[in-house]
Amino acid sequence: MRMLSSKICLLVLSLLPLIAISGCTSSGGGIGPGVVILSWEPELSQVYSNENVDLLVKVQNQGESRAKNVIAEITNIDLVEWGGLFQEQVQLGQLIPADEVSSTPGETKTSQFQNLRAPILSKGQSFDYQPTVRVSYDYRTVAQKPITIVDQIELVRIQQQGNTLPSKVTTYSSGPLTVEIVMGNYVKTSSRFGMGGETYDIFPVQIKITNNLWGSGGSVIPMGIGGMGGGFGTGQYDYPVLVKVTPPTGTNFIFSGYGDDCSSFQFTTELFKGKEAEVTCELEVTSPPTARSESLLQVELDYRYFVDSVTNLRVLGTKEAGTFGF
Repeated sequence: MRMLSSKICLLVLSLLPLIAISGCTSSGGGIGPGVVILSWEPELSQVYSNENVDLLVKVQNQGESRAKNVIAEITNIDLVEWGGLFQEQVQLGQLIPADEVSSTPGETKTSQFQNLRAPILSKGQSFDYQPTVRVSYDYRTVAQKPITIVDQIELVRIQQQGNTLPSKVTTYSSGPLTVEIVMGNYVKTSSRFGMGGETYDIFPVQIKITNNLWGSGGSVIPMGIGGMGGGFGTGQYDYPVLVKVTPPTGTNFIFSGYGDDCSSFQFTTELFKGKEAEVTCELEVTSPPTARSESLLQVELDYRYFVDSVTNLRVLGTKEAGTFGF
């Protein structure tokens, strides 16, 4: 029994060097929702100096919106050191989202970076490089929340009958950013009009935006970065998100004149440190119901996003000491 255990230990130890130099693994970029890097690896995990190298990338749209202007860019290696003759960026176009009705998964695309040449190292030397691929794309997240507006007399009747008006949850399309619309269970209106025809019933609404992949390195970037030309946020914001809001029927946003008050129905906000943003707007009831009504508050986010993935590639030196070539 002791001899069998020794043989097993020897077998495991003999496999460790093979595991250490396999190099065909990648890390990061493999979680969603949104565009996911399914694979990022070299054709060979180990090469000699001055040999040609090809790197392969495979991506998939695992969100519920169409990904546009998808670009894969190789980083974390010096272009001159690796020959300088390869294409730094690869255009992948659009990626169609999954379709639940037909049970069709999101579109997948593959591409490769060709004509890289392994750096020159001295014979007997080796180095483990970590080429990184950054995949950036334009994306959209759409959220909605049912808002109940109830006349105060109707509310009293409901409460006297021992009933309540439950709050409805926010729903949003799957993507790297999530949206939460925060407010009370209902809006009570007194049906009182002011001199200009407006009511006195005003209520706040908070829109909370969260980077769902912040902990794994995913980030919003300005639209002008990653091969895009122009767009919102360029040169002004580090983590810009274009927010479009549509108020519920019978309400309108109040103009405050300060920052993101939603009255323009469209504005750019910035995620604090790339993680989250909170915008609070005020709505007034412009057409109160005779009893109660329910309609949707809708929020649409447009942004550019990126995810990274890292792979390993070992280069073995072949240059003789004291020579200029091989």
